[in-house]
Amino acid sequence: MTFLEAFTKYGPDVERIAEALGISPPEADRLINGYMDIRYEKRAESRRRPA
Repeated sequence: MTFLEAFTKYGPDVERIAEALGISPPEADRLINGYMDIRYEKRAESRRRPA
């Protein structure tokens, strides 16, 4: 299972994603935070108005 598949299935549940991917919870937490940061940046960028 890939990270995106696990995130889609479990949402931002650190423990379940860690178990599904066979990684430690801190590593899963870093992946989740990175993914959510990227999503936020994309949303924020699309909402910016031209000056």
